[in-house]
Amino acid sequence: MKRTTIKDLAEMLNISTSTVSRALKDHPDISSSVKLKVREAAETFNYVPNDFAVNFRKKSSKVIGLIVPEITMFFIPSIINGISSVLNKEGYHFFILSSNDSFETEKEHLETCINSRVDGVLISLTNETKDIDHLLKLKEMEIPAIIFDKTVSQNIFQSVIFDNIRNAELCADKLIDHGCKNILAIFGDENLEITQSRLVSFENRMKHFPAINLNIIYCKSADQVKEKLDLLLDDDSIDGFFAMSDETLMGLHSSLIKRSLNNTNRKVVSISEGTLPKYLDETYDYQVNDGNEMGIFAAKQLLTSIKNEASGARETETVVHRL
Repeated sequence: MKRTTIKDLAEMLNISTSTVSRALKDHPDISSSVKLKVREAAETFNYVPNDFAVNFRKKSSKVIGLIVPEITMFFIPSIINGISSVLNKEGYHFFILSSNDSFETEKEHLETCINSRVDGVLISLTNETKDIDHLLKLKEMEIPAIIFDKTVSQNIFQSVIFDNIRNAELCADKLIDHGCKNILAIFGDENLEITQSRLVSFENRMKHFPAINLNIIYCKSADQVKEKLDLLLDDDSIDGFFAMSDETLMGLHSSLIKRSLNNTNRKVVSISEGTLPKYLDETYDYQVNDGNEMGIFAAKQLLTSIKNEASGARETETVVHRL
């Protein structure tokens, strides 16, 4: 069924489109009888205001582009929930684009956001992304953007990240306090900034305890964790495990189950969104990275940037927000 427009209502009632528009807005210059006729016709023919056209006239689409590397089981959905709770309250809509951890796809999605006239962009970078040159077009077109979770070293856009240094230190302390002497630490892609920041912090904390033997492996996926642990778990002396993410924790848990090493005196500690460990094993300890909190904060920062851009109050410094 064809969508009813203001022009259609005007032709039905034999009045101008401007009169229909003002009647729908309850303008004082329009008589009560005309307003009533317009409203009755609008209701009868299911007239729905064209939000895009209204926002276009206001030079605002009220739409946000959200670009993520991939949609995993727990962390990204919790971020999306946080973002949604803020944007919906402020009358914004958003669409989600997954780059499938491809830099080329990420660039294509940025073009999609620009062509869709979004008011702003929230983006978590792919593992392949090494710089932000492809984001500079957003700056040129005065489209505010916030980079969250996965980022690279840069000083142009605001970033929202977790306090990786503090979280890794706290996880190290949990293993130390448990009395672990032979620890295996499982990190993700060693080329990522998030991996390096957690690695450096974890290692620095362990250096204060020379009696502890620390072994480190890098795994880009849960399956890779399982492959490497098939050999490493032959060492029965390992009494502590650190997993830097939910993904590495899944691989570790699968390997421990396979060898019936769970529910032993071995200590397992991870950095997690907080949902997964509860369902895997209640004995697992973890430091929470709250995705919902990150989503809320990133969305609020973006809306502030959009308002500043609209008012001409440009941001004078780039801020890295650590949660």
